Parts: sequence; C-alpha cells; structure tokens
Amino acid sequence: MKRIYFSFALLATTLVSCGDPNEWTDERKQIVKDKCDSELFDCDCFLKSTMESFPNAQDYNTTLENESKNQEKVDAYWDKVYEECMN
Repeated sequence: MKRIYFSFALLATTLVSCGDPNEWTDERKQIVKDKCDSELFDCDCFLKSTMESFPNAQDYNTTLENESKNQEKVDAYWDKVYEECMN
C-alpha cells in the first residue's frame, strides 16, 4: 500500500512541476488579475500590460521580488500600467 501511495505522490508531483515556468498559464494570469485594484485599473488591461512587459512569466516574479535591483524595469512597467490601464 505504501508503494502505491508513494508512486501516486511521485506522479502527482512530477506532473505539477513539469509546467514551463516561463509560460503564462491561466493560473498565473488569474494571480496577476487578483493583484489588480479594479477601482484604479482595467484589470484586463493590467494583465495584458503585465504580459507585454514580462513575456516570460517567471521574469515577472523575479523582477518584482527584487525591485531595488531592477528599479528601471519596475518603473517602466508601472509607468506603462498607469498610462494604459487607469480607469
């Protein structure tokens, strides 16, 4: 029984982790839309601008996690969002 459970757990982990970290999956898109303040921004535009600024989904995370290191790119991203997507 332990062997079956272990095999299932290994398969599930493999399937979940096999996704391309640079791909904008529906789940990643929803995470970005959930971060959007709908009172300030058109959230569809917010998502579109985010995907244009960061063609690789992983770049969005790594860039915004290290804002001080990537200040120029972060500023350009927010300028684009404010210019194109404000309600």
